[in-house]
Amino acid sequence: MKNIIKEEFGINNSQYGVLQSTVAIVNTILPVFGGVFIDVFGTVPGSVCATLLITSGNVLVAMSTHTANWYIMIVGRILYGVGSGSVVIVQETILSQWFRGRSLAGVVALMLTVSRLASFLAQATVVPIANRSGWYGYGFWFSALLCAFSMVINLIYIFLLRKISVVDNVDQCKKIQVLRQKKTFHWSKLMYLPHAYWLIVSMEFLLGGGWGCFLHINSELVKYRFGYDNEHASAIASVAQLLPVFFMPLLGVLVDRYGKRTVMMIGSGITFTLAIYLLDFTHIHPLLGMLIFSLSLSLGPIALVSSVAIILPMSFLSSGLGLIKSATNIGASLFDIVAGWLQDQEADKGYNGVMLFFMLIGTLATVAGVVLWTLDSILYGHLIDQGRQRRRGKMDMETTNYKKKQDAMADHPLKMNYVYGAILFGLMATSWGLFLRFIISN
Repeated sequence: MKNIIKEEFGINNSQYGVLQSTVAIVNTILPVFGGVFIDVFGTVPGSVCATLLITSGNVLVAMSTHTANWYIMIVGRILYGVGSGSVVIVQETILSQWFRGRSLAGVVALMLTVSRLASFLAQATVVPIANRSGWYGYGFWFSALLCAFSMVINLIYIFLLRKISVVDNVDQCKKIQVLRQKKTFHWSKLMYLPHAYWLIVSMEFLLGGGWGCFLHINSELVKYRFGYDNEHASAIASVAQLLPVFFMPLLGVLVDRYGKRTVMMIGSGITFTLAIYLLDFTHIHPLLGMLIFSLSLSLGPIALVSSVAIILPMSFLSSGLGLIKSATNIGASLFDIVAGWLQDQEADKGYNGVMLFFMLIGTLATVAGVVLWTLDSILYGHLIDQGRQRRRGKMDMETTNYKKKQDAMADHPLKMNYVYGAILFGLMATSWGLFLRFIISN
């Protein structure tokens, strides 16, 4: 829809980059506090607030198409961004509480599969809906209706959760209490975050931001680079989200059984870089590049999300996920703005500079994955790469330390956490600075 939105709203590539970054920019900060909120108050209030914000935001976005008002769309995207950043933390926290140590990667894969299937169908159908109906705005209103439906589903889940009062299984009783209960949070916990966690944060910043930014521009890229019309370009670009629909469930089962999460992260970085190279530096049909990109999109998220539940204790999981979502959105907001700016700097408004930028991102993510694999081997005894059977075996061995400590949290405060936090804050400030600069200048 990039071409259509630019034409209807009369905006340039930089303004479109700002529009896309609005979802990410608010989530450079809010996921941290959202994670703390969920750790303290539980997932029920968090899910209600998140789904309400998502629905309200999408209704505003749909309304903006009637008047082509760029600022109303930005406000709607901001509301949607606040809710969408929090709802992912809620979902992952609920799954981690119910399934930790028991097919967690599999259920995370199922959640991501449904998400990617929805994204694939949205990208593949939004232009045909506009063409068949005669107005592009119907696609946005359809999205708003789906968000309202999801809010109803969430309310049904909460009702069922509250109705469960007698459960025979003791473990299930405990899990329900965890979902409901309020807890305490101490900011000093941040000083005990392990080095491995920050490497996962860096890969989420690079890959998560890179994936999101590429999916925002890949339709126009195909049209510009290979000469397709809007509908065919959108259909080809949607293939970038196809393989996760089929591979993620299988990968989730394999990760639960065999582990190898760091290997999957490295593979995700390599395939991301290769896809960008094929799309920009060769004349091979863009379907191949999109398929390889979708392989990166299959490998990375499962490995990254399931690793967090392994290296962090349950009491800090939502806050840890919040920091990671913050890093992902810092990357997405920065990359959206930078990609739009790079495109506007080229005389033909092309993508050469943007694609070189993406290749740099993929290379750095691959290097971070290799460093994490090394640390996992040396410092953590292959904790991240372990499968379910090996973890259970170690828990039964009294001669190992794993029985006493089942996560990678440091035993004492790490001074390097000041450095890691300062870097993350610096990137956050940069993303907000660029965002406000383009908002004011436009």
